[in-house]
Amino acid sequence: MTSALVIIDMQQWMFRLPERMTQVPALLSNITRLAAAFEASSLPIYDVRTEHKADRSSWSRLMLKYDYPCLLENTSGAAVVAGYIPPTNARKIIKTANCAFLRTDFEEQLRNDGVSRLVLTGVFVDGCVGLTAAGAAQRGFEVTFIEDGIGQTDAELRDPLLKWLIEDYELESAEAEEFIERLGSHEE
Repeated sequence: MTSALVIIDMQQWMFRLPERMTQVPALLSNITRLAAAFEASSLPIYDVRTEHKADRSSWSRLMLKYDYPCLLENTSGAAVVAGYIPPTNARKIIKTANCAFLRTDFEEQLRNDGVSRLVLTGVFVDGCVGLTAAGAAQRGFEVTFIEDGIGQTDAELRDPLLKWLIEDYELESAEAEEFIERLGSHEE
């Protein structure tokens, strides 16, 4: 089974609120360690980001409803959050929807790389990470959440959402160090 590390939306706009910004140090530490382990194992890494066009052609339903521009390409909000250094060999996927599979060639790239398991990190479990997990499961991929490598917008929703996704889609979760050990022992 070939695993791919998927790093979702580590962008400045996502961390615009103080309670979200407090999550950054732990997320960066765990994502960086995972990326190094994936690079050392010659496994694929995908850096998934949200970017919208200023002309509104790619805006979400709610962006249009509230006339709320965010994550516009070539703006500071769409730039990576301070401290995040995308892995040099990561493939960049640009999305305009919460699920990384919608209106992208993400699935095609995963299939071409022979990927069968997505190891999900980034933000947010109650947003793009959770919806990408559901989309991956529906497309036949195995999914592992890296619990200490995924942020949330609402701490009260985190555990119930993870539990629901894991139970309903038969997904798994692991801590970063646990998954790194699995890679080192070639269990993945």
